Amino acid sequence: MYTPSELDRVAIFIDGENIHYSAKHLNMRLDYLKLCRKLAGPRRLVRSYFYTALSAQSEGKIDFVNFLKLNGFTVVTKEVKSFNDQEGGRNVRSVLDMELAIGAMELADQLDSVIVCTGDGDFAPLVEALGRKGKHVEVCALREMTATDLIAAADSYYDLGQMKDEIALAGPPPREARPPREESQPQGADGYDSIDPGATSFDF
Repeated sequence: MYTPSELDRVAIFIDGENIHYSAKHLNMRLDYLKLCRKLAGPRRLVRSYFYTALSAQSEGKIDFVNFLKLNGFTVVTKEVKSFNDQEGGRNVRSVLDMELAIGAMELADQLDSVIVCTGDGDFAPLVEALGRKGKHVEVCALREMTATDLIAAADSYYDLGQMKDEIALAGPPPREARPPREESQPQGADGYDSIDPGATSFDF
């Protein structure tokens, strides 16, 4: 049975869209720094990767991405012309899925454990391939939005819903609980609020 050790090297790969909408489903503002700390535990966190699509309508999301970069994340982005462009969005997300898989496989030889944050069943072959390389593979996502074959392929599974109180962002309540915005203050078209990193209470 696997027991985490402070000598273990671990990397975290986050499917940004999947985890963002999982957090929205929980009516939670997710603190990604707390999430990484929780998942890594006593192990040595070598890298944290965040994969996401961006568009010209993503001003608030771009601020958020920059905040992640300033806090040690490697952020991989691909541009989509508009989040209303369903075909283009699907193509970009397919490319990002491939980028995540390649990144995990390339870094695997330098790691003891790999944590993949997504509920997308398309990543089950990646999890299985990492296992064949002798890596301890963990998956983190929202249970009701996670493919069964992905859970079955992983050595360990973490449900975001059960971790909610430990990984929620300290500060204002979730967007759904806020008063309606004035028309002169539209929300970002991709569902991300404008973020002031300096005023956001992330603690890691």
